Amino acid sequence: MAGKKGTVGNTEFLRQITQTSKGATRNVTRTLDKVGTAKLQEEAGRKQIEYIDIGKMEAAPTEWNRYPLLRESQPDRYLELKLSIYEKGVEDPLVIWKRAGGMYMILAGHNRRDICAEIISDCNEDDEFDEEKYRFVPCIVYENDEIDEKRAREIIDDTNLYRDFSKLPEMTKQQIVIDRLETYKKRRYTKGERIDQLMKDFGLKKSAIYDALALNENVIEPLRQMFFDGLIKKKTVMRFTFFPKDTQQWIYEEFSDQISDVKVNALKKNMTREEIAQVFRSEGKDVKKMTVEIPAGREAEFREMLKQWLSAEG
Repeated sequence: MAGKKGTVGNTEFLRQITQTSKGATRNVTRTLDKVGTAKLQEEAGRKQIEYIDIGKMEAAPTEWNRYPLLRESQPDRYLELKLSIYEKGVEDPLVIWKRAGGMYMILAGHNRRDICAEIISDCNEDDEFDEEKYRFVPCIVYENDEIDEKRAREIIDDTNLYRDFSKLPEMTKQQIVIDRLETYKKRRYTKGERIDQLMKDFGLKKSAIYDALALNENVIEPLRQMFFDGLIKKKTVMRFTFFPKDTQQWIYEEFSDQISDVKVNALKKNMTREEIAQVFRSEGKDVKKMTVEIPAGREAEFREMLKQWLSAEG
């Protein structure tokens, strides 16, 4: 009999569950190898795979799960995963957290859950369609009192390490880098080990990690946000590290509507506020970078003449 609306016989359904569970159990190791987190491996190794109704699952809060869904960010990969699940079912177990009231919060597997629901919606008019194959999916289940919010958020980050990091929004990438470095610190990694692990997890260059640290520690939030919003480039926002945060705050308060790649990249280290103001008050379309040769030893005299001329031009 067909699987639609629960018409699969109990014997056949149990046989399917038994066959699938063998593959699912083998795939737990593969999934966790991708994660690369020893603690999660240890915890999951003590757990039996459970088959949970996707209708009892809810997404983790957006502020916990900063990774965009494949359907929105990488539709080609989403389709590839959908075709694989349609053919084989869910092979890699979801990781879920049982909540009060009987619902389960998804910590890893939002795409798999959504694809299963989509396949059921697409195919439920087909008399030969086996709905239970997609409704009851293999899961690693954490009980309500087994973990706390902090651990749940760590699991979300850990199980997303093998995503295509380069596809994530700049703000998300920044937050993840900083959060992961803090997590590695709590796990007693040395500073060098933290950097090496992050390079391994996300395929980042060491310079990109140090840039993320500098951006987080040495640039004020409003200027970082301009970068995250795409208003200025990374090279531009990093130039603000030339200046102390009180000067950055002054620049933002006085010239926020004039901040641009051209203007900021015209700033130099050790500029006074007066010199910075002159850069921002000049018309952007008339600003050009020039190289001039002057007699050796007369640099200070030339700078003073130039400053007076710019002041006169107003």
